[in-house]
Amino acid sequence: MKTSYVKYMYSTVFLLLSLWSYLLISCQSDKPMETINFGTERYDSTALHVALVTNRDCFPIYVAQRTGIYDSLGLKVQIATYPSQMDCDTTLMGRIADGGWADKERMALYGSRMGGLEIMWEGTSRWQILVCGILRIRTVKNLKERTVAIARSSSENHLLDVALKGAGLSEDAVYRPQINDLKLRADMLNSDQVDAAVVSWPYTALAYANGHFCIYSQRNADANGCFVMKKKSLKRVDRRTQWKLLEKGRRMALDSIRIKGVNAYSLILQKDYHLPKEVADTIRF
Repeated sequence: MKTSYVKYMYSTVFLLLSLWSYLLISCQSDKPMETINFGTERYDSTALHVALVTNRDCFPIYVAQRTGIYDSLGLKVQIATYPSQMDCDTTLMGRIADGGWADKERMALYGSRMGGLEIMWEGTSRWQILVCGILRIRTVKNLKERTVAIARSSSENHLLDVALKGAGLSEDAVYRPQINDLKLRADMLNSDQVDAAVVSWPYTALAYANGHFCIYSQRNADANGCFVMKKKSLKRVDRRTQWKLLEKGRRMALDSIRIKGVNAYSLILQKDYHLPKEVADTIRF
């Protein structure tokens, strides 16, 4: 009798455990699979993944992607677009980006977190200090105790420091609201929310179109802007091949821009850079 009871208990426990395991597996299988996106697309492990900022140097990559140049080269590229360098940095320091646009000033700030990046080429952008058109500010010296939209610990912040020093002002002579979004800085000039802003192409064109003017400009291309690739990606044969095709397509796009003019790609400036049509149709590269 005792033996039968023990067998019965073992059978009951086994059935309960089996039922619990089945219910657990069923519940897990009902959960939707997590979808990983890169930019606006579902992540494709076979593609090259680049994080870009809407500036002058990234523009040829957009042209090569949007006009089918990369398709013709047999390269699949996924682009994640960011309105600020800070947002782009976050993706560069993540796991799934292979490369993208970086700022040497910010790379130094992050230290080892960006230690795995290799600089492939330096940019051609130039920063300008633009002043709200309704103000009577004609020189950098007149910026004293004014607000200048900027991103801190950045190449443009460094430019502002150089400009202030050249005008005999200290670094704390101006107020620096942190506006990381590049286009937003130009928009804030339009709405008279700041006295000045440090801006680069194409948002300089947007500011000029709205009556704002420049009081300081870099003479040479900014040496801090650069395109980087992750060293671990370059160690892979397939990714290294993709990088070469990315660069080939970018150079082809640059040639096309020189021949046709930047206005031929107005739709890219409207869609990816969020410029109004009237500015995108008349801008110069």
